[in-house]
Amino acid sequence: MKKILAYLLVLVTLTTLCACSQVNKKEYVTTLDGNADFSGVVMMTEKGEKVYEVAGGVLKSGTEEPITSDTLFCIGSVSKQFAAAAVLTLQQDGKLSVNDRLTRYYPQYAIGKDLTIRHLLDMRSGIVEFYDIEYIDNAFTELPTGELRDLITNENTVEQNRSTLEQWLLKQPLNFEPDTDFEYSNSNYFLLARIVEKVSGMSYMDYVREKIFEPLGMSHSFFIDEVEFKDVPHLAAPTVHPKTVYVGITMGLGDMISNARDLDCWLTSLRTNKVLTPESVAMMGTDYTDDEEESYGFGIRVFGNGLFHSGSITTYQAMVYTDTEKGVNIIAVTNDEPNTPLSVSDIVWELIDLTQEDSKA
Repeated sequence: MKKILAYLLVLVTLTTLCACSQVNKKEYVTTLDGNADFSGVVMMTEKGEKVYEVAGGVLKSGTEEPITSDTLFCIGSVSKQFAAAAVLTLQQDGKLSVNDRLTRYYPQYAIGKDLTIRHLLDMRSGIVEFYDIEYIDNAFTELPTGELRDLITNENTVEQNRSTLEQWLLKQPLNFEPDTDFEYSNSNYFLLARIVEKVSGMSYMDYVREKIFEPLGMSHSFFIDEVEFKDVPHLAAPTVHPKTVYVGITMGLGDMISNARDLDCWLTSLRTNKVLTPESVAMMGTDYTDDEEESYGFGIRVFGNGLFHSGSITTYQAMVYTDTEKGVNIIAVTNDEPNTPLSVSDIVWELIDLTQEDSKA
């Protein structure tokens, strides 16, 4: 994998920010040509110090404004860990328990008596997936499953789409008996966000902003449903505009816009416990899958001592990783996934490998 990262970083502009890290001191970049084919940001920090930072590309095709570590990107399913954290803050405040039955929040939901909030968090609910993922025009495209496509559209209001989706989900049979299997389903996190609203009495966006963004100083983090893409300063534009349906229904599962600096603040909070208690972080970072090929905690995946998650929406792709013991955070984001020389996931895994090698040295 080392040659993977070397190849990518040949193609991008690197700013070396700190040489004091314990991360492998190998040369990351050898300039073989002047190409800048990577459009995005890669950032790595260790105990609050930047190890290095890569930024390449421009905000929008045809412009000259460069992408920097302050540039905003849609982060797709990386958003799920914030929904999980929102639920856990409510538990910390004694307002709910992850062991609550869903009938407490949806009395009309007959199957809810067999389901708990925990089953939604750890993807062991059996609730069906409502998103049908396709590649259209060479871009990651998410559309509601067949029978919903005429009902949930970007022409509807946020609340029209949310109500339609919620009602549909509560009528669907489960794919399996709760807690007998693991199956990744975006539907779980949509329902979790709705529960956050029911319990807090606030909109999901306002609750996350008040309980997570503001305490952590994440002043450059937003939600898809509260902005017009074309009006957001410093947002890297997608390079293809496929027919992804996002109005209202990405809530909790893939609705965030953020930048590398804010994501670094969030990852750091998992070891400093500014938002979540050590007990909550431990719950979040436990693998509940019982599957050697999978790992999932609450909104985040587990790898050794580290936690990670990736996300995609249209041409955006993101991946974050943190090792809370070593204080290492890695963030990689792009707005041009179809044309990226290597996926951001490959980049992050390479850096994880190098970090682990250093710990053995």
